[in-house]
Amino acid sequence: MSTLTVKLESLLTRGKGTEQRIAHFLLESRDSIVSMNAAELAQAAGVSSASVIRFARQMGYRGYPEFKVDYLSDEKQHKAESLYGNLSRNDDTAQIIAKSGQMFITAIEKSVRLLEPLTVDAIAQKIVEAKRVVVFGIGSSAIVANDIFLKLIRVNKHALFSPDLHVQLGYSANLNASDLAIAVTARGNTPDINYMLKSAHESGCTTVALTRFGQDEAARLADYTLPYFYDEQHSQLGVITPQVLQMVIFDTLFFKYSTLANEDADIALHKARQAVTRAG
Repeated sequence: MSTLTVKLESLLTRGKGTEQRIAHFLLESRDSIVSMNAAELAQAAGVSSASVIRFARQMGYRGYPEFKVDYLSDEKQHKAESLYGNLSRNDDTAQIIAKSGQMFITAIEKSVRLLEPLTVDAIAQKIVEAKRVVVFGIGSSAIVANDIFLKLIRVNKHALFSPDLHVQLGYSANLNASDLAIAVTARGNTPDINYMLKSAHESGCTTVALTRFGQDEAARLADYTLPYFYDEQHSQLGVITPQVLQMVIFDTLFFKYSTLANEDADIALHKARQAVTRAG
C-alpha cells in the first residue's frame, strides 16, 4: 500500500471538514476520478475547488494534476491488493491470530511510510545537541514515554520523565532553548500534553510530537512531528496498537540517533548492559 493511500485512510478516520469529505470520496469512488478535473472532484465531494487544490498541496503535491497522476497510479495498485477483514466476534482462534498479526504488520508498514527522512535526521540531530531531553506522556502514552526515557538514559543521554502529571508540568515550566521536549500523544488532542507543548515552545525549547498523522493540535503546536498511522478500529484490541506503533516510530528515530552519537554513547550502553547482567 502506497504512502498516498495511507494518508487518505488516516484522514478518513480523523480528518476535519473538507479533508474528511475529500478523502472519503477518493477512497470510496476510486474509478470516478479518472476524468475529473479539480472543479468536478470538488462538486462530487461537496467542497470548493479551492479546497481540492489546498488538499492536494497538503498531501505534498504541487497541485491537483500532480496529485491526480499519483492517485491513479495508486488506484491500479489498490486493485491488485487483497483486503484483510477486521476482527469479528464470530472469528475462531486461528482467524483471530491471523487477522491480529496482519493488522499489526499492516499498521507498522503504513506508519513507517509516513516518516520523512529529513524530519528524522533533524530530530536525531536535535537529540544529539540537546542538553536535556524531557519526555511527556500520560495514560497509556506514559508507557511509551517511559520506554523512550529508558533508551536515552542507557546511552547516558540526560533525560527526564515521570509518570506523575504534576512532575511533568513542573518540567515543562522550567525548560529553555538548550532542551528538547518530546510529547507522546495517541490522538494529539490531550489538553495537558498540549499545554506542556505550548509551555515548552514559549520557553524557546524545541518540541517534538509523537502522534497520529494529520493536523491535530499537538502536530500544530510542535516544531517537529513523528507521525504514525492510527485507525480507530484498533480499539478492538483495547487500544494497544497505538503504543506499539509509537514505539516502532521512536525506535526508528533512535537507530538514526545512534549513528550520530559519539563513542561515549556506545560505551555507556555497554556499561548499562553489564550493570543489568550483574544485577540479574
